[in-house]
Amino acid sequence: MSGVLRRGSLNFDCVGSSRGSLDSNLYGGYRETKPAPGTPEIKVIAMDFRRHSDDIKKVGLMAVGVPVASPVKDLSQDVDSDVLSNFLGHYSKWSFMWTFLLCLFQLPTTFHLFMFVFQTAPKDFWCARPANLQNLSITEWRNLSQTPNGCQLLDIDYSQVILDNGQLINWPSNTSAVGYRKCHQFEFSDVDGGAKTLVQDFGLVCDNNITSYVEMCFLIGAAAGAVLSGWISDRFGRRHTLMSFVLIQTVFGGILAFSTSVAMFMSLRVIIGFASMTVTVVSFVLVVELVSGKWRTIIGILNILPVAVSYVLSSGIAYLIRDWRTLQLVISWPWLVMLSIWYWLPESPRWLLAQGRLEELNRLIEGAAKMNGTVLPNNYQKMLEAAVPIELRQDTSQTEAVTTIVEENKIPSDVPHLNVHVNPLFVVFGSKYWRTTLLTLIIWFTLIIIYFGLTLHLNNLGGNVYINSAVAGSVESISICISIFIVIKAGIRRSLLGYMLLPGLCCLATNLVPQNEHNQSGVIALATIAKCLIGANNAIIPTYTAMQYPTIVRNFGVGMGNLASGIALILVPSLWQLEHYDALLPLNIMGVCGLIGAVAIMLMKDVE
Repeated sequence: MSGVLRRGSLNFDCVGSSRGSLDSNLYGGYRETKPAPGTPEIKVIAMDFRRHSDDIKKVGLMAVGVPVASPVKDLSQDVDSDVLSNFLGHYSKWSFMWTFLLCLFQLPTTFHLFMFVFQTAPKDFWCARPANLQNLSITEWRNLSQTPNGCQLLDIDYSQVILDNGQLINWPSNTSAVGYRKCHQFEFSDVDGGAKTLVQDFGLVCDNNITSYVEMCFLIGAAAGAVLSGWISDRFGRRHTLMSFVLIQTVFGGILAFSTSVAMFMSLRVIIGFASMTVTVVSFVLVVELVSGKWRTIIGILNILPVAVSYVLSSGIAYLIRDWRTLQLVISWPWLVMLSIWYWLPESPRWLLAQGRLEELNRLIEGAAKMNGTVLPNNYQKMLEAAVPIELRQDTSQTEAVTTIVEENKIPSDVPHLNVHVNPLFVVFGSKYWRTTLLTLIIWFTLIIIYFGLTLHLNNLGGNVYINSAVAGSVESISICISIFIVIKAGIRRSLLGYMLLPGLCCLATNLVPQNEHNQSGVIALATIAKCLIGANNAIIPTYTAMQYPTIVRNFGVGMGNLASGIALILVPSLWQLEHYDALLPLNIMGVCGLIGAVAIMLMKDVE
């Protein structure tokens, strides 16, 4: 899913903007036209490094820790630079270490989402044999006593039936005159030995087949987490929010293995879904806020790569561990080791700056400089103070100094100085951004319908679910890596358009495959290609959406996309119920969604 981004956290500069310019600093690098009245913009005064570069060079350098020979790289002439990147760099040894570790947080989240496919894997079942007929062969019992679907049983008194030397005594001679009744007890195939699936453990078959609703519980929690995680991380910080929900995800994931009823299982899945989506969103936010420049796009995409890799790992783990309870413990409690980095995990430097928490930010920058082997200018703290939002400053003299800088930069009189606490709902649906918001909702909704519709229901297409998942995950991983070069070469909007249009056409093309058992592999192949392409789209869309909104409402704008994805997640299980009317109907709906999403992307504003 995606990151929800706070004001002052990301700065996506468009072509034509310059470092330190008014548009770049106030509008987060994106400004289409003259801002409409009532549109709030960030009041952070970012330093113009070109203007002060000579002064900085004249100041002596202060060693951080042990004196080193390498000075901090001057990024002041880089249009992608901001006040923090000139001290932390766009991408350094420090940011590499933490972005790599943060990518690993995607693995347990995907395990909790995707393992449900294997925990509810289809297993052959039939009405249970009565105690006095346990020696009757299963094949003969099924042929004589029940309907082909294994849900109804001949309505006779089986206690009067006797099995003697392979012969049934007191069995009715004319069974066509006997009606059927519902089965209340079932037997399952022992092909996996004593290992049980969730379906087998709780008897989720026939009229009690509520697996779609059970799956929906996780997705409802995920939808709520997608919407609320941004607000939580904005309020309490990225670091503590992330690690707190990692703890909740891990502990409750382990408790889930000891569920004694379907109701308990469903309740715990809601909690795990909320925690898992929060971990996904907040880890993405933190990753892209630790880097800058083109690395935001690159790292933002690579942060989703472990999702595809985890599909392959899930297939292997689930193939080796068939019992759902053991499998649940294996994907949950080992991740407690991730809590060991809680103390050392850095907070988002851009969140700290937006909050005016300069003491913590100074320690973070000094620690990063020490790891990177660089030194900082003596006056770097003054530069950070000048970049703090005006409403957070309490020093009158400092505010006056900043006002002087503002006047010297000649801010035009038509730029409104509004309260940054204005309701963001009025902004994203205001006259300037309502069109962008509506298109964003459509794009995210159609994308998630296709992506998770294929990801969570590959077993509905037939074939071996373990092989299908492993192959799809492997190809999707390659697709995500290739998408980085495509985005850099073709641009982000064109890439998204292709990655939305082609999956839709692949889903519709399944209608051209002759409908018989021997051609089922053709449908699976087209669906796998569609999943891999839409997977790359899923990796790119968070960054693209963030680029569409100004800094102060970017968090809420991407949150609206998450809201649409949450609704789509809830509808995915119901979508596949339509295959009972037509086997290809779900794929046709996904194909149409791909075309609609492609049109919406064409109508969106282009960004660089």
